[in-house]
Amino acid sequence: MSKAWVFQFKAHVEKYGPESASWYVGFHEPDGKRRNRSCGPGKRGKWAAEKLADRLHSQLVTGTYECTTRTTWQDFRKRYDEQMVSRMAPQTKETVGYILDHFERIVKPAKLSGITAQTMARYVAKRLAEKPRQEKSVSAATVNRELRSFKAALNVALEWELIARVPRIRMLKEFEKLPTFIPPDHFAAIYAACDVAKRPKRIPNVAPADWWRGLLMFGYMTGWRIGQILALKWADVDLKAKTALSRAEDNKGKRDCRIPLHDVVVEHLKRMEGGRLASGPSPRVFGWDANRRALWTDFAKIQEAAKLADGTPLPKEGKAARWYGFHDLRRGFATLNAGEMDLFQLQALMQHKSLATTQLYVNMANRLAGAVKGLYVPDVARKAAN
Repeated sequence: MSKAWVFQFKAHVEKYGPESASWYVGFHEPDGKRRNRSCGPGKRGKWAAEKLADRLHSQLVTGTYECTTRTTWQDFRKRYDEQMVSRMAPQTKETVGYILDHFERIVKPAKLSGITAQTMARYVAKRLAEKPRQEKSVSAATVNRELRSFKAALNVALEWELIARVPRIRMLKEFEKLPTFIPPDHFAAIYAACDVAKRPKRIPNVAPADWWRGLLMFGYMTGWRIGQILALKWADVDLKAKTALSRAEDNKGKRDCRIPLHDVVVEHLKRMEGGRLASGPSPRVFGWDANRRALWTDFAKIQEAAKLADGTPLPKEGKAARWYGFHDLRRGFATLNAGEMDLFQLQALMQHKSLATTQLYVNMANRLAGAVKGLYVPDVARKAAN
């Protein structure tokens, strides 16, 4: 006799019809309590219910069944942080923690099994109503990013068999718009304004201006994410071979990648090589001696001091009409070079895990005028290299 069975509630069938009534799996836990788990309506729901019933029957027969309905959100969060988040790249780890903290603050979840589609709808409504500093409201894109991260966490809970199914999460509609990137004239203005930089202060034999110009040029001409750039060690840089090794633990592709460097990038790194031997064992190329958030603050100060060729201040054309962020350097690399590379070359250089992600940048570049010949080199970089 099966210890788990598939059924529909008669009242639901009479009210909604057999095609719209949800399918359930019924079973008795080892302590004798009867449990039901909903798997959704229609053929898909019935298939999911039959599959779940087989799994539960096997667990109940072999004595491996664990009661999941009592698993609290806090217990899951602790395990998830220890086993999954801890293995993520530093910046991703910080972002995921920030998102899950938001969820806890707004929803205040108790049992993991109590998180439903309605819970998520309530989270979205309250999150959209919030008004962060310097913004009128939280954008749909921000909420969607948070929902994707939270759905990934719930998928892990499903794999660990802590929940019977992941609740449906409705993504918000986003207005189609071109992502921001730093155009050449704006990059030249920012590059020239690096003289105002005061940090980092304790990098031996490296002036703050040279540090910032090296960082910005590296990002603009490699397309690396800021987390990868800051994690780069001198031991992984070969200036003679003109290559840099991106470690699996520092990139989203989760694999070691040796990337060729343009001559201009190599010249900028040579100016910083004085701090290589004076910084102790295995120093980072772009060591930062202040709070991590100060990096973004100082980048904004440099942009505040930047002037365009006609002497006018640099306009705020980054996301939400704010100063550019470091990811705009990466988008600039992709946009200005996509027209001169095939899809696989661009994917390799940007270290995208999915070719579909690279295609998004190519589509963006195709919608913009001004394709360049070969790898794009800003005018300010050509002057610096001569």
